[in-house]
Amino acid sequence: MLEPGQIESLDRTSIPRLRMPQRAEVFSARAARLRQLADGHPLGDYLRLMAALVDAQQRVLDNFQPERPSLESIEQAQQHCMPLVPATGGYDIGRWQPLLTPLLDAVSAQANLPAAVRGVIDRVRAADPATLEAGAQALLAGHGKGVDAASAPFLMAALQVLWTGVASTFEAGDVPMLDVPNVCPMCGTLPVASVVRIGGAHEGYRYLCCGLCSTEWHMVRVKCTHCEASEHVAYHVVDTSGDAAASGAEIAAADGGLLKGEDGRPKLDEAAKRVASAPIRAESCDDCHSYRKIFYQDKDPFVEPVADDLASLALDVLMGEAGYARANGNPLLWQNAEEA
Repeated sequence: MLEPGQIESLDRTSIPRLRMPQRAEVFSARAARLRQLADGHPLGDYLRLMAALVDAQQRVLDNFQPERPSLESIEQAQQHCMPLVPATGGYDIGRWQPLLTPLLDAVSAQANLPAAVRGVIDRVRAADPATLEAGAQALLAGHGKGVDAASAPFLMAALQVLWTGVASTFEAGDVPMLDVPNVCPMCGTLPVASVVRIGGAHEGYRYLCCGLCSTEWHMVRVKCTHCEASEHVAYHVVDTSGDAAASGAEIAAADGGLLKGEDGRPKLDEAAKRVASAPIRAESCDDCHSYRKIFYQDKDPFVEPVADDLASLALDVLMGEAGYARANGNPLLWQNAEEA
């Protein structure tokens, strides 16, 4: 297995830099995964509620004809290595509000919808356009100040449809390479998580996943996705045996097959073995004391970054107790900055 520095020195064209959103299935695949994860889950009812919302996103996206930024703004972004469709400034987001109503209609039509959820939907319906716009701007800025946390997933759902729809109209070659590698090159948003992909040209590569426009971009493994440090990266899991952690060096060696015993299996202690076999890990950094989750398709081919992040809150609790802060939140479960 190549070390991060060696990987970075390779011809960048040999590694697919981006995975563009698949318009026909981006939300339907997420909804299916949410329903799969809901079975027997302590938060099963919430996961099924979000699955209904995400299913509605797919239907709205299927009938949505997005308007791309002007050719002038696209060329400017490409020339100056800036996001093509920035989440904060430079793109008219006023188009998102008409997308909200059919999402609310779809969820409110669900059988046995809890009264509390129906109340949230009624509050969103009753909000005036200026209030909704202010809430959307706060969510896009990443702080959500003044936004009702219960309403935020519905607002974010409409924003996701808008940005994913626009992003899906571009080819990977249209998207500039940013000077800041840990933000989405399409919209400038921080990633919700990362996935080590399987299959075809993406086999074995780690991609950061945008929770707004669904674009994915490559970053080498065993590297902090927040501060880009690599020396003090570690991995943590929660499983039926309890908590476990392993250093980045141990996991890199195990993944690359470099630490092997006489039986040919990775030569690790029991805790590190459990981490190396887990499809969901928290990747922590002792330089910035933050973490993001990383998912491994070779351990579970059905992982979906937004859905699996939402369904693994026990790992968030573990990381919080260990003194690490989430680098950013999940679009389907909002927590205001003052409450975090």
